[in-house]
Amino acid sequence: MFLLIEIVIIAVLISALAALFIEEIGIKKAGTPRGVAKEYWDGGERRKSIRVITELLVRYSIEKKLRIKLNGEMKDISRKGMRLLINEKLGQGTLLFLEFDIPETRETISADGKVVWADGDFDERDDAGKRIFHTGIQFVNIKPADDAILTAYINKIARR
Repeated sequence: MFLLIEIVIIAVLISALAALFIEEIGIKKAGTPRGVAKEYWDGGERRKSIRVITELLVRYSIEKKLRIKLNGEMKDISRKGMRLLINEKLGQGTLLFLEFDIPETRETISADGKVVWADGDFDERDDAGKRIFHTGIQFVNIKPADDAILTAYINKIARR
């Protein structure tokens, strides 16, 4: 009699363990997150100044090669920086000298910038077949007069 009770208890315990094991496998397969998020990005804008889409030709030189002028294409700009499309991948922290002309006013903006990110897609190429790298530039030095011209240009585009 005691043997029969012991066998029933063992069978119940084995089935409970099997159920827990099957549930654990299901959780792992479903990829249920187990961490706790203390902070998260809500999708809002994190930039400190407005960014506008504009396509302008930019002349730039790498700090160590100031005599060599290269061309890139600006895709968007703010008072704090720009996204530049170029044919070389520059390392984070690379210092650049930048020049670009503001349409309609024909004024040239000069600024020193620093590469803050660079990203390249193998499929994206220019007309000559060279790879294109999207490069985030942060302005580190811009004259107050150039900053005022740039601000007026950005505000004009933002109102459109």
